Amino acid sequence: MTVIARPELPNDAMPLTQVERRAVALAALGHSSVEITGKLAEEKHALPTAGLGPIWTGAATKLGAERSRPQGRQPELVFRARVHAILDAPDPEDAGWLPPDVLDFIQALARGRTLKQYALDDLRVQVWEVDQIAKQTRKLLGGAPTQASIVYRALPQLLRTVQPPVEDVGTDLVPVSRPSPIVVTLQTELPGDISAVRAARWWTRAIFPALRWAGPIVQAAEVVARLVDNAVRHGMPDHVETQTLLLRTAVNAAGDLIIDVSDLDPSFHDFDAAARGERGRGLSHLANLGARVTWFLHHDGPGKTVRALLPPGEVDL
Repeated sequence: MTVIARPELPNDAMPLTQVERRAVALAALGHSSVEITGKLAEEKHALPTAGLGPIWTGAATKLGAERSRPQGRQPELVFRARVHAILDAPDPEDAGWLPPDVLDFIQALARGRTLKQYALDDLRVQVWEVDQIAKQTRKLLGGAPTQASIVYRALPQLLRTVQPPVEDVGTDLVPVSRPSPIVVTLQTELPGDISAVRAARWWTRAIFPALRWAGPIVQAAEVVARLVDNAVRHGMPDHVETQTLLLRTAVNAAGDLIIDVSDLDPSFHDFDAAARGERGRGLSHLANLGARVTWFLHHDGPGKTVRALLPPGEVDL
């Protein structure tokens, strides 16, 4: 297995802007440049008059990637953003073992190599031969439509080839692994106003017998209420006509309770600061309740999901 040297950020690297992070995430999820431009416009992001080029250039500069290939660099940006924990998309499910030639091709994309460079310079073969590998790669990864989405869907395998390992370098990333399977799940739609908080509490208490979670109902209902309240206050853009939230609860085979609240705002400004209690007490209070909170963008359509995971058993508050 070929090993990839872990890419480092430039010493003077600035944080990616919101529009740069969103563009990289959309590229990872398989959207074309036209689709990315349209989605960014729909979400009211300020776009450069020159199109996506300045966005890719800005992201490449900050991530230490090659800056001379506006389109060809997207796979590398996705890889570097994930390595440094700034890819706003959840890790995909592990597609399983990949043949050596397929994995080597994906590694080349992650290193910023174009298909032509990989064929002619690295392998010294005809481009059509690598085209065959690319077709096989897309098939193994569920029909990944773009090179950036190939890198994204292969992340569980790709990250295992990085040295030093991603999970050992202090980025707060968890090791990539297949999640515990869901045993039971229930969901409901809520209004996008403050009445949703009370409705969410009542719904949570009512469905708990069906969930069969081995933890305290009062604690779970409080976590649900906090997440819904936060979504109502910060996740309802004014320009969206239909103001609704989606609340999902599930229990996995490990006995964990998973609470997802999906809103219509794709951004979560200063999430880390909020989780530490530096911007209000909502998310930090969830940690006191024993919940581990994360968030991720929707694969289709605008918006995000904030997730709280509660292990079974009582919490010493």
